[in-house]
Amino acid sequence: MAIKLIATDLNGTLLHGDQHYNRPLLQQVLALLRDRDIQLVLSSGNQYEHLKQLFAGMPNDHLTMIAENGASIFKQDQQLFDGSLSAEQLHQFVTVDRLQPIFKHAYLILVGAHGSYTEVGAPQALLDAATKFYDQLQQVPSLTQVDDTIKKISVSTTPTKAAELVRELNTYFAGHLQAHDSGYGVIDLVNAGVGKLPAVQWLMQQWQITADEVMAFGDGDNDGPLLQFATHSYAMLNAPEKIQALAANVTELDNEHDGVLETIQKVL
Repeated sequence: MAIKLIATDLNGTLLHGDQHYNRPLLQQVLALLRDRDIQLVLSSGNQYEHLKQLFAGMPNDHLTMIAENGASIFKQDQQLFDGSLSAEQLHQFVTVDRLQPIFKHAYLILVGAHGSYTEVGAPQALLDAATKFYDQLQQVPSLTQVDDTIKKISVSTTPTKAAELVRELNTYFAGHLQAHDSGYGVIDLVNAGVGKLPAVQWLMQQWQITADEVMAFGDGDNDGPLLQFATHSYAMLNAPEKIQALAANVTELDNEHDGVLETIQKVL
């Protein structure tokens, strides 16, 4: 069956380690996909504004962006889906939940539609790293003062503690919020039912596409459900073995050598 949708993760997958990508090759692939009427879906935990800047100038008629780990879907700068937290959910989090012991050793960033916010006192190393992924990062005296539509809550911990903290968060927030391990010690809290796979499935429903018509690429834990779901799934050569075991295939090249784009060209 023909491929109609290709979904790819960004960090560690389509992007090189320096957050760049092979622009000429991506342009070639987009032209190929346009000729065959195949949609390319960029799926990331990053803010939409960050993705918009990163892929500025790219042909976008067959390009869709899933941002904030599924909380936003945009096509040609038009928002198709909004999974933001409600005002009630945000109030509950900043006044009650964030005071619980589960967050004692973690730093929080509220990621909103207009900026991102962390409390004064966060380590400079965290702030320096966060500015690479969060646009308009602001330090505020208290998260209770944030007045924005919040897409997700990023929880920074150490990579070795992330998996355990994801389990604890999903137990604590069961049915209300959902935690996804985004890698590098970052956990994203989003609305229940929001994620990369649900976002892709939402697009599939809109476009009347089946799992047999989906190709997917990823390298991390939050890509796992999509890799298991898509018939034509590829874990990156640089992905951990446990992620490679979830996919139908493994790319011949890693993210530093354009494994995603080279695979698309080869397969199509």
